Amino acid sequence: MPKLKRNITLFEATMYCLCVIIGAGIYVLIGVAAGEAGNVTWLAFLFAALIAGCTGLSYAELSSKLPYNAAEYTYSKEAFESKKFAFGIGWFKLITAIIAAAAVSLGFGGYFSGLFGVSPLIGAILIVLTALFFNIYSVKGTLKISALFVGITIFGLLLIIFTGFGYVGSIDYLDFTFGWNGVFTAAALIFFAFLGFEDVANLSEETKNARKVLPKAIIISIIVSTIIYTLVSLVSISVVPWNELAVSASPLTLVAEVTMGATGALLMSILALFATGSTIFVLFFAYSRMIFGMAEKGSLPLIFMKISKKKRIPYIALICVGIITILFILLQDLKFVASLTDFGALFVFMFVNLSVIVLRYRKPHLHGQFKVPLNIGRFPILPAIGAGFSLYMLTKLSWTVAILSLIIFIIGIIIFSLFIEKKR
Repeated sequence: MPKLKRNITLFEATMYCLCVIIGAGIYVLIGVAAGEAGNVTWLAFLFAALIAGCTGLSYAELSSKLPYNAAEYTYSKEAFESKKFAFGIGWFKLITAIIAAAAVSLGFGGYFSGLFGVSPLIGAILIVLTALFFNIYSVKGTLKISALFVGITIFGLLLIIFTGFGYVGSIDYLDFTFGWNGVFTAAALIFFAFLGFEDVANLSEETKNARKVLPKAIIISIIVSTIIYTLVSLVSISVVPWNELAVSASPLTLVAEVTMGATGALLMSILALFATGSTIFVLFFAYSRMIFGMAEKGSLPLIFMKISKKKRIPYIALICVGIITILFILLQDLKFVASLTDFGALFVFMFVNLSVIVLRYRKPHLHGQFKVPLNIGRFPILPAIGAGFSLYMLTKLSWTVAILSLIIFIIGIIIFSLFIEKKR
């Protein structure tokens, strides 16, 4: 049985997690959120962070108890004791995530086009091929580049905060222009910006002392991203009216133009390249490991378990992710793609939270080095809140997105029934 090399540290795991979270979402979707929530956009970010926090703690406990790749598949299989359902969850997470990777690639292509005057499609394919090359070439190199990129990305957001902080206090931050419904709708959309903390669980087989390191990485990354996002949203709606942010394709560039002039706008466009590019690097890393983990457990063809002899990297799985991403690059509607990804994530998160509850009762013998706080006996309160909020947020997304998402899930179940289950 081929094994991956364990050499990822707490710092690398945390920076990896931050690199996925703090990427394309905040640079683009803050405008979409402002159009839904108005002056209380900051509250939508906090509400989305609450769901991410509850679910992040669930991932922390589960990754401590079950430190294996294909995290969502593993948790669902252990909790609900159905390989078919677990495959559906893993498949759903994988496909919607790759669609998100294609959307982020197009975001990179858009910024690349603005700076260099070439077709956005060229920029999108270029970042896919670059990310594919580095992921195949070196795990350490990919994570080091990702850490550098996330540092640059965070610098850009801190620049927005510091240059625009003097504008804070200029508006009414409790003006519920669209009511609470607007806040919840905005939170459902911008939940895309928080996605990524869960992907660190797919590093389980390459992390030193994964049972301790991964829970810490998840918690640290959610806290840091929540603070940065909330401050950025407060500053942005203070500098530029929410209705202007809502119609901008590059809202943070618009904010930078007000606070720093044309030079600031150019700088923010360059930083956005790093933000979107870093996201692609780590998404390829995560989802190739998810494919590897599902193949390892017999739910995908064994060819996806092939790893390079020297680097010990699942290159077939990586190439597969790259090909599918390029095929989906033709999807260019950011709001629709973000909503589709959010539906997939919220649906999966609901069952991840439920997995914590079920495993506490069904398999109490499973022990890890982290346990979700706030419990009534065996019953964990925060995972229950996370599951409830996830279900509620699903109702805030469009029926079109819901139907298409469920079709993707059902296709996964059919594939398992026809081609995988029969071989057992």
